[in-house]
Amino acid sequence: MTGEEQKARTDALAFLKRHRTGVLASAGHDNIPHASVVHYTADDQFNLYFMTLTNSRKYEAIRAHPQVAFTIFTEDQPQTLQMEGMASDFSSDDKAGLKKDELFDILNKNPFFYPPITKLDIHDTTLVWIQPKWIRWADYAFGEDGTEKVRKEIAIDP
Repeated sequence: MTGEEQKARTDALAFLKRHRTGVLASAGHDNIPHASVVHYTADDQFNLYFMTLTNSRKYEAIRAHPQVAFTIFTEDQPQTLQMEGMASDFSSDDKAGLKKDELFDILNKNPFFYPPITKLDIHDTTLVWIQPKWIRWADYAFGEDGTEKVRKEIAIDP
């Protein structure tokens, strides 16, 4: 990996971990696209984890078509991280409890409002894992001129 590629990876991972909300795109049984905002946590391999209701459109779509896209962005400092990957139910994994704890820490950071999922029956929720297959980091704020300088594909760790 070149120095430029390593810098892009480091910047992209820092961006991913600094933000906690993104847009999930999926398609249901009928192949109609669906997008929703979710709060997430991430690890150093760009894996994403979020909670959702088991009777939600997003969960049904993931079960029908596990290939999803996910985007995190900021308007004030034009940067975006786009990911595509495979989503699966992570609730029965040994590490699910740790990921749920991380998510509740994130969800409870706002002292004024709580995300909708915290107001719903926790027994109807599941933890979803998105394993990335493709990642693109775009830095329109600090990247040099030219598409190849602004947008960088991030290699997926094996």
